[in-house]
Amino acid sequence: MKKILVLFLLFPFIIRSQSIISPPEMNPREVILAYRAAKNFVRDSSITIIIKPYSPLHPAINGVTCQVAPKLYIIDINILLRDKALRKWTILHELGHIIDLNNGILSQFPSKWMGKKINNNLPWDIRPWEISADMWAEKMWTALVNKPQPYVIFEK
Repeated sequence: MKKILVLFLLFPFIIRSQSIISPPEMNPREVILAYRAAKNFVRDSSITIIIKPYSPLHPAINGVTCQVAPKLYIIDINILLRDKALRKWTILHELGHIIDLNNGILSQFPSKWMGKKINNNLPWDIRPWEISADMWAEKMWTALVNKPQPYVIFEK
């Protein structure tokens, strides 16, 4: 009877926890950073984030985030991205997109930013969803990484 009671008391904690799923060959420091950033900034205990750390992306793209289903996200990091600081920044930037997706500010299907259709013809550096992801990355970097960040963000 005591075992059943203990399981019953623990059950809410078991089903309500963030999950970061990554392959075993991923750098453990990157996994820990993603976990700490999600825990402290996403503020949703029921999301799952799958990180694919070595994806064959175009050389101009460091990372991509996709919402597969409600509360389920995939982050792809470019296999060509070798610099450790840039990899960490990219993970935090992509987590910034997850924060915006989870908060309903950004949506992918259909593509909208703050309820308005996304204009994909905008230059990358003035896309508001990219600026937001960089601002989130900067906040997370300041809170979680004890090194200078690889980019300086200028608010426009």
